Amino acid sequence: MRFPLREIGPSSYIAPHCRIAAGVVVGRDCQIFDASLESGTRIGDEVIIGHRAQLARSKLGKGCLIEKAAELYDTTLGESVSIQTRCVLNATRISRLSSVARETYLNGVTIGSFASIGPRSLLGTGTHPLDLVSTAPVFCSTRRQGGTSHARADHDVERLPITLGHDVWLGAHVFVGDGVTIADGAIVAAGSVVMKDVPSYAIVGGTPAKLIRPRFSAEIVERLLKLQWWHWDEGRLRAAQPWFAQTDIAAFLRWAEA
Repeated sequence: MRFPLREIGPSSYIAPHCRIAAGVVVGRDCQIFDASLESGTRIGDEVIIGHRAQLARSKLGKGCLIEKAAELYDTTLGESVSIQTRCVLNATRISRLSSVARETYLNGVTIGSFASIGPRSLLGTGTHPLDLVSTAPVFCSTRRQGGTSHARADHDVERLPITLGHDVWLGAHVFVGDGVTIADGAIVAAGSVVMKDVPSYAIVGGTPAKLIRPRFSAEIVERLLKLQWWHWDEGRLRAAQPWFAQTDIAAFLRWAEA
């Protein structure tokens, strides 16, 4: 265990076998077990990081939970984000109060607030050219994925960003193709393969995923999108809790719009 620059906040517990690189910042009241925190990592207050987790060049907001054996690289998490065991996140941004279930892979993904990502989902696995003689990246990419490259320049976009809006729910085992946007309030059924954009408050499913039905009427969807409740502060969210926990969406909107 090393505290190179003494940037460990008061009342934080650091387990004896942690590896903490120079320049890492850890906030107050954190619990960090035998994890590895590499350079460029900044940990907010009241964060818990489990056994064998690995973080590099990542930033975690207050109250985040990183379970055992999770890996985060070049990733930013808002407040109270939960990452379950054996997830791998790379170049990913997740806003507050969202959760990612176990063994999910996220690469180049932006996720809004209050999102729920089901276990063993795959987002950002890359793409291959479809209209060239070969799909092998050795001919069109300089990244040496197979240990070598015959290309002098990158001829195809291998990775396109994926965006998930606020209050999005992905069921278990969902695959999302590169470049896809899943808009606010959408739901994706378990086991789906999503290769096209999903509109706000739509329920989609299947392989490939297709529209099952809208969650609400067009008028209700318009009012919810205008309301943008996911940006409310903690006090207003707590006051609104009884309205979230009932099925009369119109009544919720009347209360919120008053």
